[in-house]
Amino acid sequence: MTAKPQPLHEQGLLRQTLAGTRFVKIAGPVGDWIVFYDAADAITLTEKRVIALCDRVGGVGARGVVLIAPAQDSSSGTTPQSRIEAWHADGAPAHNMTEPARAATCGLAVLNKISVEETSHHIFESNFGPITTVYTPSYIGVDIGQWAFTEPNTAEAAGSDVLVMAAGLTDPRPGLSVHIQTNHVTIAVESVHELETIDLEQQPSLEPPPTMPTSTSFVVPQDPLMDEQMGQLRLRSYTENRNDHDLASAAAAATVAFQTWSGLKQLKIWNVATEHGDIVVQMHEKQRLSTFAKLSTAFFGTL
Repeated sequence: MTAKPQPLHEQGLLRQTLAGTRFVKIAGPVGDWIVFYDAADAITLTEKRVIALCDRVGGVGARGVVLIAPAQDSSSGTTPQSRIEAWHADGAPAHNMTEPARAATCGLAVLNKISVEETSHHIFESNFGPITTVYTPSYIGVDIGQWAFTEPNTAEAAGSDVLVMAAGLTDPRPGLSVHIQTNHVTIAVESVHELETIDLEQQPSLEPPPTMPTSTSFVVPQDPLMDEQMGQLRLRSYTENRNDHDLASAAAAATVAFQTWSGLKQLKIWNVATEHGDIVVQMHEKQRLSTFAKLSTAFFGTL
């Protein structure tokens, strides 16, 4: 999401209030982030400041802002070392912390706060509970929690619980609803060509209509389906609220759905190709999931 360009006086106010503040711009499959490392816990970000920062004309330009500061809780050996807050480009606080935590972990690496050559695990404090990440030289992983079928009885009996129609399809298709942080419906299509002809500028229709915010994803297996013991899928996703940055959890939900349909329970790692880059989904015990993505440093800057 891109916010409206801000008036010049607001851009000038931003430069005054945050003058000299260093940042790093991080880019990945779910957009770009402005990341601040605030060791002194001195940076204050307001809605107007975030909008001005994310303005792609007069500001730095990004889909969101992440602020890393020292953790406030220090009561145990597993205590987070850092606290993160995040905002969307429209100034609204981010509630889904998966991508902010991923961007923050990348930020720690490129700012030399952690080793860029070694694997390391991190726990971030947030307003929504602790977020666990893993840094590797190739990918950055985030524990996104447990999954569950939205309609368990129907899902287990029929493998679907909803009919989905989208522009570009000739008939409705069965979909499977999986809850991971929010609700995701996955629909299998017959070929890559059919996947690419679906018009996701238009919102797909679901029957019965969802009672909660829901993303809708269409998936097809890659050829080959398995490569070096890793499953291979291709995904396109529609999200009504573009602020949610939930492509990673949509990819994870699609993996759960496809594994349910195919019976390939032995495959614990899947590579999901999206229009914005690959997301690797790892399936753990007790229905826990992690998602991994490659991030890159766009540039360093000072306000």
